[in-house]
Amino acid sequence: MTATNLSSNAGGFQKLEGPKAKKMVDRLNMAWPGSKFEADKTALYARSMPFLHGWQLVEASDATALPEKRCVILDNGDESVALQYDAAFIQDFCRARELRLDRNTAADYVRFWLEYVRSGTEKFMLIENVDDLPWREEPTPQARKSLAKAVTPLTLTDATPALYKFHACLLFRDALFDCTLDVTYDGKITVTSRDPIVEDLTVVDSLTGF
Repeated sequence: MTATNLSSNAGGFQKLEGPKAKKMVDRLNMAWPGSKFEADKTALYARSMPFLHGWQLVEASDATALPEKRCVILDNGDESVALQYDAAFIQDFCRARELRLDRNTAADYVRFWLEYVRSGTEKFMLIENVDDLPWREEPTPQARKSLAKAVTPLTLTDATPALYKFHACLLFRDALFDCTLDVTYDGKITVTSRDPIVEDLTVVDSLTGF
């Protein structure tokens, strides 16, 4: 099949306000194991999850708390589930709720998985253009131009009912890799190859934050 660059079908985050937001905070507090959120102090932002019918991803924050209190939940209007940042939780959660992977939704699932899987030592960051790189020091114009040519968006390269193959550029610590990802029908993602594009980038380390 022809390789296909895929934009997101999920859309951006939308702020929740009014009675809908208050009900969301009530469901959030039933799911969240930490201290309770107060509706009048909590900012809620939600976005759709095209690969899970009826579910949305919700980020909640209370800037009045010190330190700022934040959480992420998955919500379907009746039930909220606190997100756990590991691959097993995400795969099990999606599989139990009829994960729907097809040519239109698989890329959004990959983006979601890469953004929220944070456990373990291999924390990869998806880079779809040079401006996605979390620069600690700005590169020279020449270096930026060279990188812009090397970085490509998430691309579907092959698809069957059982397996989707993607090409992706992934940042790991200070190195950028050209990678192949396998995504099974039940949501397991495996990095099957990674070839370095450039190393020793002056970027923020995704594991340490420095």
